Amino acid sequence: WFISPSMPTSFIYKTVQIGEKGGNQFWSVNKLFVEYFKKNSYKNLKNLIERWKKNPIFKKRMKIFRDCLSILKNVKNSINPSNLVLPTLIAQIDGIQTEFMIKNGLYYDIGRRGWKNRMGRIIQKKSWFLNQTLNSELLDQANDLCLNILFQESFPGTPLNNSFVTFSRHKILHGEYLRYGRIDNTIRAFLILDFLVELTN
Repeated sequence: WFISPSMPTSFIYKTVQIGEKGGNQFWSVNKLFVEYFKKNSYKNLKNLIERWKKNPIFKKRMKIFRDCLSILKNVKNSINPSNLVLPTLIAQIDGIQTEFMIKNGLYYDIGRRGWKNRMGRIIQKKSWFLNQTLNSELLDQANDLCLNILFQESFPGTPLNNSFVTFSRHKILHGEYLRYGRIDNTIRAFLILDFLVELTN
């Protein structure tokens, strides 16, 4: 998890309190984040999403984000909304990253199967994104979740570095993970989008 710049200090204080308890507080922190965004019919999540409409890269995607929120809010008990919402959000994260790179003068060389900068030099997507947050510890933590967890390298049939994680773009979108549909993973995807808003502004 990471703290979004848009989150209130009272929430940050609660995460610090949990951290001071010692031991593995993974599920306690999970619960805190999920409850924060779910309470009052996802009011905090709605407020988070509505902040994005001023960002040109996000503006044209707002209908998708609002539809995802609507699914979460209006789902029937027998349906797991994260099974539908999470892959949609991951696809948008992918598209936003690509659009941001192109806006910054990078282009994808189909022949070389890689990204190049304005001078034609091959660049590594992961390294390029890491360099975008070098001066901000807060954004750096978000970038780490995005690049080293969601977009970590994976191959069919092989486990991920963090075996407890079901938050993997490759494993979800290629149909290998079937139990990814958890609300905490969905909230993580929304937080990564919030990080990308900050990064692309």
